[in-house]
Amino acid sequence: MELPSAIIAAFNANLDHVLSIGEQDMAKLEQRLPVLYKQIDESFSWGMQKEVTIDVRTSEFLLSSLKFDRAIVGGQAGNAAQMASALGVKCFLHTNVANEQLLRHFSHPEKITVASESGFVSAQGFSSQAASAHHFVFESPSAGTRFIASYDPVPLHLEDNFEHSIGKELQGIAKAFTGGFHLVKTPERLRKLISEMKRWKEINPKLQIFCELGEFQNPAVMEAARQELLPFADMVGLNDTELSAFGVELEEIASETQALLFHTPSVQKVFPAPKLNSAALEFAKKYASFKARSGRFAQLKDLEGATAGFVESPAETVGLGDIFSCAYFLVD
Repeated sequence: MELPSAIIAAFNANLDHVLSIGEQDMAKLEQRLPVLYKQIDESFSWGMQKEVTIDVRTSEFLLSSLKFDRAIVGGQAGNAAQMASALGVKCFLHTNVANEQLLRHFSHPEKITVASESGFVSAQGFSSQAASAHHFVFESPSAGTRFIASYDPVPLHLEDNFEHSIGKELQGIAKAFTGGFHLVKTPERLRKLISEMKRWKEINPKLQIFCELGEFQNPAVMEAARQELLPFADMVGLNDTELSAFGVELEEIASETQALLFHTPSVQKVFPAPKLNSAALEFAKKYASFKARSGRFAQLKDLEGATAGFVESPAETVGLGDIFSCAYFLVD
């Protein structure tokens, strides 16, 4: 098993505020944010994960009025960078809003680099007080599902410093794990991200790009992703909730991609079958199981003798799908 020395992790990394939500919290929401309360209540009643976008006033109310259990790095790119850096892989991180508030939550900041005006610098040496993106993850202990309310101070975009600096680094980068496409507001913005990834490929034709999908907030963006993103990516990843939004069978969506990784807590499949990397799948299961059991991002030494089975009472489930996908994609 071999891991790359460096990867790109793009485009979304943010702070996740996680709360196992109780009756008192729900009562506050019902009184002050009735629309959000209804959305959460319906999500938990149906036992279906859901993600919505919220505005700055809602974000500020949640931060000031609820006591969250913990704040962690979130977002598909953020989760990928957390797990890859724990394995000793250098990560060129593109985050919508890079700032010290976010970067200090990385477990291995010495392996995280972000773009500045003078090029890439270590997360430990990066200075910015820019407003952070906040995603609120509400978990239902009884329903066993979660609801995500996402606030980003600016629309997901290609960050100028990253775009200007990454070209010089690409020959030393084997893989790129990308996400956040579900949060893009227009097909035109999505196409800018796709165009940038195509530029990476032009500079380094050997670069492999994984695109983790999500619950698209805009039907036109979802259709554009199906028509333009899925055929382009070397592999895409999605779960059952995200699949249901497309309204087609798994085999149909898989036929529209070069390769697809489907993942739920109980089922993991790769399409087409010849694309399956059995060693990578075993590694991804082992890594995700360790994270679920311990709540920690494993280093290689932690995985010695670790098992890959389903965890009945997990210590952590937030971001497990992203972590599973990235673990699979890292392995050659």
